[in-house]
Amino acid sequence: MMRRALAVLSLLFFLGTGAFVADSPVPPNTSQQITLKRPLDLPSLPHRVGNGPLILVDGWELESENSEFGGFSALHAMGDGRLLALSDAAILAGFTIRDSAVTHDSFIAPLPVRKGERSTKVDQDSESMAHDPVSGRFWIGFEQRHRIRRYSPAFARAEATGRPKAMIGWPKNGGAEALLRRADGSFLVFSESRSVRPGVTVGLIYATDPAEPGAQARAFAYRAPEGYRITDIAALPDGRLLALHRRFNYISGVSAKIGIIAADAIAPRVLVTPKVIATLQPPFPVDNMEGIAVDRERGRTIVWLVADDNYLSVQRSLLLKFEFSEASVSPRS
Repeated sequence: MMRRALAVLSLLFFLGTGAFVADSPVPPNTSQQITLKRPLDLPSLPHRVGNGPLILVDGWELESENSEFGGFSALHAMGDGRLLALSDAAILAGFTIRDSAVTHDSFIAPLPVRKGERSTKVDQDSESMAHDPVSGRFWIGFEQRHRIRRYSPAFARAEATGRPKAMIGWPKNGGAEALLRRADGSFLVFSESRSVRPGVTVGLIYATDPAEPGAQARAFAYRAPEGYRITDIAALPDGRLLALHRRFNYISGVSAKIGIIAADAIAPRVLVTPKVIATLQPPFPVDNMEGIAVDRERGRTIVWLVADDNYLSVQRSLLLKFEFSEASVSPRS
């Protein structure tokens, strides 16, 4: 009887332990490693996109075991192959690509949360990023609760948060989708879906820091390519702007268009229409393209694109590398 009782107790112990393990949450993976995998649909390289100035020189799928990796909505190039990718959950990923095979000095970490904030989608829906190379500061645009926040160099802390009056009434999912700090210190903000009229959305110009109280905005109108929405913007070395747009269609799937805007084209109360210089659509490697960045490499202008995989296994965190070369291409826009 004693042996039988001990056997039953042992069985109950192991069953209980098993039930505890099964019901316990799986701890998050905090790996800092980011790996590169070349997509199967990568064309022969180099590959000029249509008749425009963009030449695809490489491409990868970004992968990591980190539980919070993915969902990239903004991209910034720091120079020398160093990239910062920001997710729409306020997670920042940094890595350097030097030899087109592996990433170096990678990290994956959340943005600093200001006192009183919660780590929820409503509070941390980050969509855009801007940088001042002189001070080292960064600005992040958030939607849901529309804000623009300034961070100290290296994202050590959040310094200031602006809740612009000009963004009151914007759709919850149509906030500061694209954000740029221009060389003269002014800022451009693009809404993805705050409509002026069909096909035309709102843009804002700030002469001063939009994260500071009382910053005043002047509006302009933006006409994206038909059926597309703007997702990010970056400046070329000569001051012209590259605007990234995406589209999803149930029949044709995902596609993207890149437009170029003259340096002096954006001004208050004007309608800005980019000139399309590239269309990315299958069988070309393309996904939900949301981030664009410009860099210089050995005298060449490099354009980077990154995709938002929406944390879904059927989508990819694509990273595409282009050379911007107007040799033998139509005249400047």
